[in-house]
Amino acid sequence: MDPRSQRMLLVVLIMVLTILLCKDFGESGTVRRLTQHAASFAGRKANEASQHTAFEPANATLGVSDFKTQSGVQLLANTVAVQFGAVIAVSRQQSPRRDGLLLAANITEIDISIPTQPVWTPEDISNLHAEHVSTITRGSTLAWLGHLNALRAFLGSSASTALIIEDDVDWDIHLRTTQIPATASAFRSLTSNFSPYSLDADNYWGNTSAWDILWLGTCNEYFLPNALRHPSLTYTDSTLPPLDKLDPRTAEFFATFNIPSHTRLLHPTVFPLCTFGYALTRPAAHRLLNEIAAREAEGGTMAYDVRVLEACRDLGMRCWSVAPELMRHLDAKSEIESVDKGKEDQNGGSNEGSNTGLMAHTANIDCGVRSHEAFFTKDPERLEYLQEVVGRQGRCLPHENS
Repeated sequence: MDPRSQRMLLVVLIMVLTILLCKDFGESGTVRRLTQHAASFAGRKANEASQHTAFEPANATLGVSDFKTQSGVQLLANTVAVQFGAVIAVSRQQSPRRDGLLLAANITEIDISIPTQPVWTPEDISNLHAEHVSTITRGSTLAWLGHLNALRAFLGSSASTALIIEDDVDWDIHLRTTQIPATASAFRSLTSNFSPYSLDADNYWGNTSAWDILWLGTCNEYFLPNALRHPSLTYTDSTLPPLDKLDPRTAEFFATFNIPSHTRLLHPTVFPLCTFGYALTRPAAHRLLNEIAAREAEGGTMAYDVRVLEACRDLGMRCWSVAPELMRHLDAKSEIESVDKGKEDQNGGSNEGSNTGLMAHTANIDCGVRSHEAFFTKDPERLEYLQEVVGRQGRCLPHENS
């Protein structure tokens, strides 16, 4: 069983025990509905895009060869950071996943920064481990250090918010044009109930003093209705797959809450797992980097994502989740598992975690920009075509074997 599956099993067991003991939070069987269609945000897209805060590297270590991939394809100039101050990818040097990540960013015109990771020393690894009863593996340690490196990059910039993603995530071709605007509007509506704000460049995601972490990419987050806390709401998203096309566990979860097709649930975090994509504010990043996740907790922590889960569940961080997730990992071999099996290269990773052998579909994502073979190209003219037809017009091209 790979580390991700082990963590899922552990959290599910904890979740079941907790739910059996938890009290009913009241009104938990219902969610408030936001009757706004994703398409209604299109008219404001150009104006809002001009308001996003630019990501300013604190030093020359941010970015990788001006965002050039190893195959020579560069990010085009008209990308944006999906209304966060920065989108920062956790990706080690020479990661075989990086080409696919940046090609997807090109197609959907999302500006991604990749902070350079140092070669982690034995001292770096030792300092992350708990002094007493450490349970974390080498592969999970290296992944944890990569996330801390991303947090430092964020805090070294002038950005007020950041979306941190792992380099094996997939997302829908409508992420920037439809899904992010719809989610941000729902989030502003939700948080404005207890924290008024005025919409400007720094408040696209509401009052940033009112929240810490927004989970956009998890391994699915399941819980029973009596664990749902408020305020929560649902909002329409026509780009979602219908219920019968969702991951079976997600479909069952939505059936429990009587949530219809093409609808997302935005709610206070209960049991998130996997840090595929999580947005956070500067105070939250500072607390994770210097306090909560500075090292493994005494008694052992399986992985960084488990520690962030504990921050949300037990340590007072104000966390929110979107279901189904907007980002999900590709069906490729786990780099953590490969490192733990001794298949580690000189850069502290494994080439087994590459983009080869992908599924034709990523669960809970209708048209994944990285799981569609027709979207992979190194031809600049083809790339510009994909930007226009796929990224801007939102057309999911037929698979080559269709």
